[in-house]
Amino acid sequence: MAAFFDLTSLRGKITSAYVSLVVGTIALGIIAFLDLLFLQQQVTEGEIVSDFKDSVLEMRREEKNLFLYADNEALTRADDYAAASLNIVRKYEASLTAMLRRSDSTVMIENLDAYRSKLSTWNTISDDGRQRLEDEIRTLGHQIYLSVESLSNQERRMLERAVQESQWFLLIFLLAIGLAIYVVGRQLKRLVLTPLKKLESRLKPIAEGRFNQLQPPSSDREFMTFTDAFNRMLKELEIRQRRMLQSEKLASLGILASGVAHELNNPLSNISSSCQLLMEELAEADPDQLNTWLKQIDSETERGRNIVRTLLDFGSQRNFQKHRVKLSDLVNETETIIGKTLKQYSANLTLNIPPDLMLDVDKQRLQQLFINLIQNALHAAGQGVHVRISAMVCEKGVSMIPEGAEVAGNLKCITDYDGQFIEILVADDGPGIPIEHVSKVFDPFFTTSEPGQGAGLGLFIVQEIVREHDGCLAIASRPGKGTQVIVLLPAEESSRD
Repeated sequence: MAAFFDLTSLRGKITSAYVSLVVGTIALGIIAFLDLLFLQQQVTEGEIVSDFKDSVLEMRREEKNLFLYADNEALTRADDYAAASLNIVRKYEASLTAMLRRSDSTVMIENLDAYRSKLSTWNTISDDGRQRLEDEIRTLGHQIYLSVESLSNQERRMLERAVQESQWFLLIFLLAIGLAIYVVGRQLKRLVLTPLKKLESRLKPIAEGRFNQLQPPSSDREFMTFTDAFNRMLKELEIRQRRMLQSEKLASLGILASGVAHELNNPLSNISSSCQLLMEELAEADPDQLNTWLKQIDSETERGRNIVRTLLDFGSQRNFQKHRVKLSDLVNETETIIGKTLKQYSANLTLNIPPDLMLDVDKQRLQQLFINLIQNALHAAGQGVHVRISAMVCEKGVSMIPEGAEVAGNLKCITDYDGQFIEILVADDGPGIPIEHVSKVFDPFFTTSEPGQGAGLGLFIVQEIVREHDGCLAIASRPGKGTQVIVLLPAEESSRD
């Protein structure tokens, strides 16, 4: 039972508020019931007074018949009504005493007894004495009637007052119930709706792909449990996302391995040729020629080492870490990795990157970005595609994102960042993306390729890489007009050395 009233939990607080409302309503209901009982008592007393008054009026009517017509039956009926009136007074003396002073009720009983006593002597006295007795009976009857009239008026006033009090109490009762419901509603809003709205606003960045830790909107146990479970899920998603990114890179490596082998074949051939010449001409060649062949071997060896190092750097698994790199060198290394694939598609890759453009990035992840974008262009456009990669420095407020472009997430990088941007454009002259597919291109596992030709993770991974660099990503495409991917990355003020 204590768990239901645990004020550290949302359930306990709601239950406490509900129980308080129910208890308050029951208490007010009991008071209202007692008030209705009191009103019922007033009505019952009113019926008693009404019966008493009717009996007295009938008694006076028969009294007049007696005096006017000397009707002995009227005498009997008058006595009967007087007896009935006396019986009502004695039976309900306690109720009548509450409306009249005790002395008044006693006087009323004495008058009724005297009235009956004088009626009983009516036939026993002579005609000469009847006039005096008639006056006495009329006087007593009139006093009794005045007392009954006073009692009736008093009862009517008490009933009116009781009805008014009941009306006011009913109004106060309704206002109290309404106020209680309002207070409980406000409390429930504070306990439930307000934290839920906070939770909704804090979930929006997560829905946009920014897997930040979710802060609990309230200290209630239910919200704490939910946020703990949700944060564990976010952590697991982040781990799986990293694994997915690495798996995608390893899958790319399988495709790129043949390209790298082809690239290594050229320096190895040159090294082999120079070594054969050295072995053949070692005794006869002059020192300068020997030195030239040795320099060729050394330079080609270094070339092969760079190719292997580039491949190893791309395939290794490291934590996200930014370094200052020259963008043109990074793209050239990427071109080396994917060179064989470009030749397979007879693709033409054009670079327009300032040679001195520097930026702070994770080199491996940015290489993955370019590889994914180039591969997407090759797969979408097919043989003979022309891919263009360009970059430039933009001031804040200058955007190359065309109208109607599909934005991945939002453009907070532009609104929240006051410095310069490096804008990278990757464009192709392929068939473009159908209008109905543009809004889905950043969704994971969305692909228009044939089964087995792609997992639909290329642009999703590009989006994650841009997000890691606090940048913005958009794509613009029109059927038959090619596709353009726009990447905006925050730049230091010294982006040009």
